[in-house]
Amino acid sequence: MPGIINKKILKVEQQIVAQPHSREAEEAILGCVLIKSELFGEVKEFIPKREVFYYDTSQIVWDKMKSLAKNHKEIDPISILAILDKEEKAKVTGYYLTGLCANIATTATIQTYCNIVLEKYLQRELIAATYKIQKSAFENNEEFDSLLKFIKKTTDELTSLTPSKDPTLDQIVNQTIESIETSGNYVKFGFRKLDNLAGGMTKGEITVIAGRPSHGKTTFAVNLVKKFIDQGLRVLCINREMTNIEMMKKLIVLESGKLSYSDVRMNNMNDQSYEELVSVNEKIVDKYTNRLFMCDTARDLAASTAQIMKHSPDVVIDDYIQLIKMDGYDQRRFELETVMNEYKWLAKTYKIVPVLISQLNRDIEKRIDPVPKMSDLAESGSIEQVAENVLFVYYDYKVNYEESETGKDQIQIVAAKVRYGENRKLLFGFNGDRVLFHENVSSNGHPIVVAENDEEIKDMLTRVKQMDFTTGK
Repeated sequence: MPGIINKKILKVEQQIVAQPHSREAEEAILGCVLIKSELFGEVKEFIPKREVFYYDTSQIVWDKMKSLAKNHKEIDPISILAILDKEEKAKVTGYYLTGLCANIATTATIQTYCNIVLEKYLQRELIAATYKIQKSAFENNEEFDSLLKFIKKTTDELTSLTPSKDPTLDQIVNQTIESIETSGNYVKFGFRKLDNLAGGMTKGEITVIAGRPSHGKTTFAVNLVKKFIDQGLRVLCINREMTNIEMMKKLIVLESGKLSYSDVRMNNMNDQSYEELVSVNEKIVDKYTNRLFMCDTARDLAASTAQIMKHSPDVVIDDYIQLIKMDGYDQRRFELETVMNEYKWLAKTYKIVPVLISQLNRDIEKRIDPVPKMSDLAESGSIEQVAENVLFVYYDYKVNYEESETGKDQIQIVAAKVRYGENRKLLFGFNGDRVLFHENVSSNGHPIVVAENDEEIKDMLTRVKQMDFTTGK
């Protein structure tokens, strides 16, 4: 009829259906343990809570088995009968317990029974969760982000209930040899000075880059992004402090080598600069597509995890961790401790290298020696413990200006913690307006002349021979 909007209506046929369960498998598990009590430890891995069993009788018998095992007593029908209360005895009889044992032909298939029971439990939990998700989505009584967090939390909880398949010793040895042969467990910084410390960063471990504001942390991170992409790695940048656009401006300037960051930022560009901008943009699209992923809307760790699951990166750069919001914490120290521990498990689970940017506390400004130390890390305990590497970016020119010993064009990377290598202070060349960290500087601060090829070296030597040192020409 005119004026009436057709709507799709979801029709749900309501009918009583028993939830997934298997009485036979539940009773087979209990019977196997009653026959061979040493199997309890193996079964316990599959039954993390009593609700995994569907039937009341199974739950009661399992509770008694747990109690007996805890007290180091033999698990058998008589021992279970002895600790049943009056109400429980009405449900669990001696005849029932002996029947559990009588129906067992062999205990060798107990893991199969456990898998069946656990799978049925996970199906029941999934049904309950999806019902809540559907109800919330239809009624629109929860914010969308909250609903996504609930889905992820439910998925994580169900996954955590699945028994871990621990590798055998043979598998671990073979994986270790393969890792040594292929160097597949490392990600190189791309800077020779840093890679010489310990070979690079280890997958499954965290690297922290810290420093005071405006000391070049983010600029250093951008240089790392370029180095990682040059190695063919996939990189996820979680930009909490800056927007994706501002980060991309820095990357454009770095890739160009000719553009000025201040000019790009203030749109103070001539025709030549604009042509260079167009050229480098094409280069970045070609080089970085499907390798670099950026997100500047991840407020909490759940959103970060979603990005990691979506893009499957090799390296995650999070700038910076003090801006990660964690609900339910009164003290910032405990909040950051959770962030570090969660990132550690993300690193191990997804075999990634998280590079976490961190601020330093303000106490460093009260000290005579301004070079950062481990104690300067904001809420330092958890960061110091969990991280594989802790690198401080220290720009002395920002502190001492014209009196700086290293000057405007040099910056220090202080390797304060290198778990598998040596700690050291490293001197790098620095050009903030070119967004550039480089190694063309010696340990004494003198620039290193880099010849691009043999012809350049020959030309240089010819010019040196032609110089008249007596006249200074």
